[in-house]
Amino acid sequence: MSRATTTVSTLVIFVLALNLRPAVTSLGAALPDISIAGGLVAAVLVALPLWAIGLGGWATPWLCSRVGTHRTVTVALIGLGLSLAGRVLGGPVELLIGTALACLSIAVLGTMLPLLAQGSAAFTFGLGVGSTAGALVTPTAVMSSSWRVALGVWATTALLAQQVWQRTPGEFVSPQAAPGTVRASALTIHFGLISTVTFLVMGWLPGILRSAGVPSTTAGACLAVSMAMGLPMMWLVPGWTRRWRNQTLLVVVLATPNVIGVTGLLFAPAAAPWLWAAATGMGMGALAFVLTTISLRSKDSSVALSAVVQGVGYVIAGFGVLLCGWLHTGTGTWRTPLLLVLAVLAGQIFSGHVAVSRRPSTSTATRPLAIRPRGDAPELGV
Repeated sequence: MSRATTTVSTLVIFVLALNLRPAVTSLGAALPDISIAGGLVAAVLVALPLWAIGLGGWATPWLCSRVGTHRTVTVALIGLGLSLAGRVLGGPVELLIGTALACLSIAVLGTMLPLLAQGSAAFTFGLGVGSTAGALVTPTAVMSSSWRVALGVWATTALLAQQVWQRTPGEFVSPQAAPGTVRASALTIHFGLISTVTFLVMGWLPGILRSAGVPSTTAGACLAVSMAMGLPMMWLVPGWTRRWRNQTLLVVVLATPNVIGVTGLLFAPAAAPWLWAAATGMGMGALAFVLTTISLRSKDSSVALSAVVQGVGYVIAGFGVLLCGWLHTGTGTWRTPLLLVLAVLAGQIFSGHVAVSRRPSTSTATRPLAIRPRGDAPELGV
């Protein structure tokens, strides 16, 4: 495989992964300025992405088995672009339907990418860059124009990715598993608990800090720091996942920053907000770990494994976020929800240990990322 082929593959994966989070993070950033999203609509918009992404992944193996890898990704990108553009053209109904359709498209794309990436850091790094861009660019766009423009502009990213994908010279080679397998149920729970913590940090960090007396501008900046600190982890962790022999130790290492950050938010949130923000950002490396593991520790059914892990995992995260929100509303403080997050982190470590406990396997090692000419590539089925 030539260096040029690897470069093309890496760039394609990065461009595709950029589209996995802006639809969600831009909505959260613009929500206070969306005039049609009051009361119940706003509450539904916060919970909708998790449920839609969780349920949408289940359709991916069926779609992929019928139209193939390339067309499945194409359908997801076109659907994402149209739904992001359409959701800003009307009232609350259009906003809700468009967001749901966008998240369903993201579910299909997100389920396919672990298969296509084969452990490449371009996947997780692109996801991190897209998430950060959606959160940081959108408020500026709202102030300079309107919330409709700030949300609708992300449709261009999806359409750009679709054009890049259409020019990809062939089907991606199906991955071959690295030695060892994972217990799918434990990996699913692990992914669900990681996603619970990730979405809670993204959604609640500014509110936790403001309730402790931290100025709103500082609290918003801390969220930016948290997301920025996650970027190097998204780049480094896939390599660590491939190289570390003791995978349980890696699970513990990746959970530790979140334990530090959440503990600090629980006992002294205003004492060192920048430190707690940086720690929670570094903890997002756990998401890169589980997504890379889906690629490297599956056998011939990577799409099915990805669909199950992400589909059920996001549903688990939805319940976790809902429970923490209910506890905050019921108690009026963040103490109980943060204690629950610490319990979730303990479960994350335990489920991760169970998931990566290797069993003997005769599978060959994972091949590097490559593209095979379309005429020689079998369509992927489940």
